[in-house]
Amino acid sequence: MLERIAWYFDHIFDIPFALQLVCYSVVTVLLLGVKGGDEGEKFKPLAFALETVALAAVFLAVDLIVAMCPPGVLYVDSSFKYFGGIVLFALIRGKHTFRNRLVMGSTAFALCVLTGALGTLGGQAIEMLAPGFDIAISKVISYLLAVACAVLLYMYPIFKFEIGWSDCTLLAICNLLSAGAFVLYEFMRRFNEEFMQASYTHLPFAAIIIIILFVIGIMTYFMTYGICREKTHALTLEIEREKKQSLKELVALSEAKLAELREVRHDVNNQYAYMQAMLEEGKYEQLKAYFSELIGTFATPLFEQIDSGNADIDSVLNLELAKMRTKNIKADIRVSVPPVLPIKRSGVLSLFANVIDNAIDACEREKPENPFVSVVVGMREEELLFVVSNPTKLTQEELDAGLLTSKKDNKRHGYGMKIIRKIVKQHNGFYRYSIKDGLFVSECLISLPGANKQKENEIR
Repeated sequence: MLERIAWYFDHIFDIPFALQLVCYSVVTVLLLGVKGGDEGEKFKPLAFALETVALAAVFLAVDLIVAMCPPGVLYVDSSFKYFGGIVLFALIRGKHTFRNRLVMGSTAFALCVLTGALGTLGGQAIEMLAPGFDIAISKVISYLLAVACAVLLYMYPIFKFEIGWSDCTLLAICNLLSAGAFVLYEFMRRFNEEFMQASYTHLPFAAIIIIILFVIGIMTYFMTYGICREKTHALTLEIEREKKQSLKELVALSEAKLAELREVRHDVNNQYAYMQAMLEEGKYEQLKAYFSELIGTFATPLFEQIDSGNADIDSVLNLELAKMRTKNIKADIRVSVPPVLPIKRSGVLSLFANVIDNAIDACEREKPENPFVSVVVGMREEELLFVVSNPTKLTQEELDAGLLTSKKDNKRHGYGMKIIRKIVKQHNGFYRYSIKDGLFVSECLISLPGANKQKENEIR
């Protein structure tokens, strides 16, 4: 074993190979292990350097283990060390969602394999045309090219967008097929003597094919990046549209309440004048009866308001309550939250408004005998629980087939659900819906780190 290790470091391990390990470690850590400023994490040079060195050691260890196996026992391409190391890093130290890890991990693997192939095959092709050329030069250039490409991809990261399974799968397959093509090429060169001899005479063509695969991989990445960016942009515009629509409805309701207040004021002035006349004429019994009638009139409050102490949540719930009142939908709203929560107001507005709007939409569409919307908002340690329910005629089977909507604009169908899921995901929560005892129940749970600490500070 010691002889094999000594042979490995004498014949395989050299400065270009060490540079390859370091550069490909930089590529992997940069694409998988750094979130970036857009996600609120500062770049930490020391942690980045330690992870790079550790991953390079993993690459070296895997390659050394494979090299120590007796010849002919198994065939493992040299790319295996990168595939194994990248998968291990993605599982243990990856800082993105599973889909983004799959995309960025396959991209890192393809970069390592294709640039390594380009450096080797390109250098051999140049050596055929210019005898005496040092292949180490082309290898070093290819390693630096991999790092440069990783920096470019990091500047335009897919991981800051929500990527769908179809886009994720397409890009991952494209990357793996590109890398797999070179692995197959190396396999054929090793076990097919005729192919190996033919490959030496066609090295320039092989190098050109590698360049084409490399370009296709980069283009596919940026095409996927553009698609994800446009989808996110469309969703952001829809959120803004929903916010403007909610504000517009709030203004309209406020104007209606102001008109109602003017009518009440005018009516009160008339009542004062009428009571003044009865006092002057001494009609005390009639005045007493009139007072009793007025007490019955004002027993019903003019405005029903939600007042939980949290201004952000109250403003949204009161707007939705006003909507339900205008549509003759009964409301049962129970709220128990701290006055201040560590959550963006826009997130609360969009989440609560969309879930309750879906319930109102269902009541309008299905027209149950007793339309109502039940809303429960509460805290569970450092989590905000939000449950909305409404009567429905749907069955669980129909629900699984797809939600119905009464919106006239089919293009907007599904945006509300996407907005809900996006906000919930941003706060490391979950959203689910189901049918229970004839009720459509929507449940949201979002994590609010620091909520308990903030509450303790308020109590103090």
